[in-house]
Amino acid sequence: MKILATSLSVLLSTTSLGFAAGFEILKPHRAVYDVTLENAEERSGIKGMKGRIVYEVQGNECDGISIRYRFVTTITTGRDDFTTDQQTATYESPDGKEFSFETKSFVNDQADQKISGNASVRNDGVIVNLKGEEPRQLNLGEGIFTTSHLVDILNAAAKGDQFLNHNVFDGSGDADKMLSSASVIGKPKLIEAPLEGESSEILDVFSERKAWPVTMSYFEPKQDNTGEALPIYEASFLLYGDGLTRQLKMKYPDYELQAALTKVEYFDSTACQLEN
Repeated sequence: MKILATSLSVLLSTTSLGFAAGFEILKPHRAVYDVTLENAEERSGIKGMKGRIVYEVQGNECDGISIRYRFVTTITTGRDDFTTDQQTATYESPDGKEFSFETKSFVNDQADQKISGNASVRNDGVIVNLKGEEPRQLNLGEGIFTTSHLVDILNAAAKGDQFLNHNVFDGSGDADKMLSSASVIGKPKLIEAPLEGESSEILDVFSERKAWPVTMSYFEPKQDNTGEALPIYEASFLLYGDGLTRQLKMKYPDYELQAALTKVEYFDSTACQLEN
């Protein structure tokens, strides 16, 4: 059984100064989510699952955006229990054209997989350089990186757009393919009561702030994301204007997870010094 994971963050054209339009709207923060199993098909072999996600954003529109993501789960099957631990670190340059990534995964504290490398947006597509014992270079075609994707969704939401399509590279899995993403953005709404799994203190963070309901579906590359095509992963959540999310639901082919936001810590923004 393979536990899929896709980064929560997922953006725009460059300005005349060479910075990715929109990075300044993201607010550095650390968010903690408690994860529970919502549903599992019998073929998944999963009887129970619980875990925690820690998601941290640092940086600004001058220095670029760094994201650290850790997802620890305890999984119960009909025969035994085991713990998975995925740790991901990514960086996206201010112009949205350079990306570095490293993902380490463990099962019961034993190393399972390590993937690292860098990627760049060029005229002929996204070029990925994978590190390791057998380095490889891949051309994955036209696409963008994860922070640019998130900012693009925020800009589309602010304009009232409901649909957005992108090819996205996030360095997940074996980091050898682009995924086709289709996003559906709902109308903004104000949530005035704690959501399932949240404490009342969480409301203080969102006082008087509206959020957009967003559903992002990811498909295999070069697969039509309309008609009968089924996504390999789907995430739905409430998205706030500074990039923070809550009420996260993650749907995989054989099971569904729900993640409740339990703690938020905003960091002081580093001043961005633009050169004349």
